[in-house]
Amino acid sequence: MSLAACAGNQADEAKQEGQQGQDGKKVVVLSVLGADPVYAQAEKMYEAKHPNVDIQIKEYSLGGGSNQEGIAEKYVNTTTTELLSGKGADLIDLNVSGLPIGKYVDKQALVNLSELMKQDSAFDSNSYEMNILDGAKMRGGLYALPLQFSLDGLTGDAKAIQQSDVTFDDSTWTWGEFTEVSKRLTASGGHTYSMGNMPPERMLNILFADNYARVVNEEQRPASFDANAFVGLMEEVKTMYAEKIVTDAAVNVGDSFFMSTLIFSPEDYFSGPGSFYEQGKIYRKPLAAGQQAGGTFKTYKELGMNRSSKVQAEAWDFMKFLLSEEIQTMPGLRGFSINKEVNKKMFKELEDKGTVESPTGSSIPIQKADIDMVKQMLAHANTAIMDNSKVQSIIEEEAKAYYNGQKSAQAVADLIANRVTTYLNE
Repeated sequence: MSLAACAGNQADEAKQEGQQGQDGKKVVVLSVLGADPVYAQAEKMYEAKHPNVDIQIKEYSLGGGSNQEGIAEKYVNTTTTELLSGKGADLIDLNVSGLPIGKYVDKQALVNLSELMKQDSAFDSNSYEMNILDGAKMRGGLYALPLQFSLDGLTGDAKAIQQSDVTFDDSTWTWGEFTEVSKRLTASGGHTYSMGNMPPERMLNILFADNYARVVNEEQRPASFDANAFVGLMEEVKTMYAEKIVTDAAVNVGDSFFMSTLIFSPEDYFSGPGSFYEQGKIYRKPLAAGQQAGGTFKTYKELGMNRSSKVQAEAWDFMKFLLSEEIQTMPGLRGFSINKEVNKKMFKELEDKGTVESPTGSSIPIQKADIDMVKQMLAHANTAIMDNSKVQSIIEEEAKAYYNGQKSAQAVADLIANRVTTYLNE
């Protein structure tokens, strides 16, 4: 396996030779922050099928040293410098917090994979969860190809909700409706709070992530930030705390009506809620105001292709191989697959099993209605959760002054708008 530092030297040599190794093979370099058994195994399997291609994995961090954060920061800086100067690896692991992917797209440093999909007659879009790939687009194109994803939802206390006699339609509810429903639920006496262990600035970030496209306009440069829309979100969150619907106080597991959750597989949908409630159930996450009906999802293992790569055809072929059934069913991958057939098989296995074991050891029956619900959540998911650690840390930092009464909503929103746009337009 061509890992470790020597991969870097070989890669640089291969670059100078126009991406052809000394043995005449085409060299495709994949840059990753740290060792990844999935990519390492995929490299072996791909090379066995394509003896004329040499996949070289270039690891930035070797070993699990104590200063992982500093290493990640260096990876971000090195990757950015290389990409923006027309250098660097052919494929880049973009699943690293802090990588300014929007900037790479603006500077045309990444290949628009949507175009490659269109041009490739061997790429059958019916084989993939295209709603996820479409939802992961930015600036009108797909620049970061995810291999896996999870669905975003709420785990709820189905028993307490049923006993409260409060009804609601979670397929279309908004955060505003969630607040109204939660008021009625907490009044019923089942639990004191609808959600706990949630500081207001973090709750604000959840709403902001869902409303990202409405608040931040990155499509037109320079990027702009709608401070007034953001004030609305800040006030909406303040109401949740004032009405004692959500609290930042420590609440024991199972002592609130809902908790945020990510669903990683059809089985997770059934077994996950049992970790928190005697009779738990997954509910759809409320929609942001003006958000089209559907659902939010989080992507994993995203890869981008360097526009300066001399081996784009081979790099694209390797990317497609990573989406194939044989890679997507590897045990090291966690989440729903981008490959439809893999998800179909997971559903079929679950139906055939008939039950799953809860974390407490009890047996949970698999109802067809529930399987249909997960399938529907999967088919309707259309909005990727915005994941920009720098922007989110600015919000967490500044919003505290509003929630502890030091500054007005407008003053804080203007300050955040100023810092975020400065960062996005750097």
